[in-house]
Amino acid sequence: MTKKNFSIEKSVKKILEEIPRDLLELFYSEELPLKLAKICFDCGIEKEEETEKIGFQIGKVLMGGLSPDKLLDALKEEGGLPPIKATKIFREIDGQIFSSVRGSLNILYKKERKIEKPLPRKKVEPLPSEKPPLSGKADVYREPIE
Repeated sequence: MTKKNFSIEKSVKKILEEIPRDLLELFYSEELPLKLAKICFDCGIEKEEETEKIGFQIGKVLMGGLSPDKLLDALKEEGGLPPIKATKIFREIDGQIFSSVRGSLNILYKKERKIEKPLPRKKVEPLPSEKPPLSGKADVYREPIE
């Protein structure tokens, strides 16, 4: 094994260690191509080459090479899909494929919500009342409470 091959193998192992396990399982699952084929069929994608391009982009997302936020643009530009069809496919992929691993995708792409310290509240003084001051007379319209 040459030094170059060894360094490539070492860097690939490092990358794979950083990817959450459920993303790897989905990437290598038999379920992923079946879902992709159904999505493409439902959206009117008939050419196998187009399905392969879409699958390649999904793989890039799952392996950390493309943010899910940029998938729609990649489907339009690199996938060569018209904007309306790309949007429809993106929504289906997001709902049927990415929804089950959303948390891991957020961790992979550092989108987890950071809990920040709440800002200290300032004391708010009540506004002066615009009601006339109460007179010392008893209220004749109220019934006495026992």
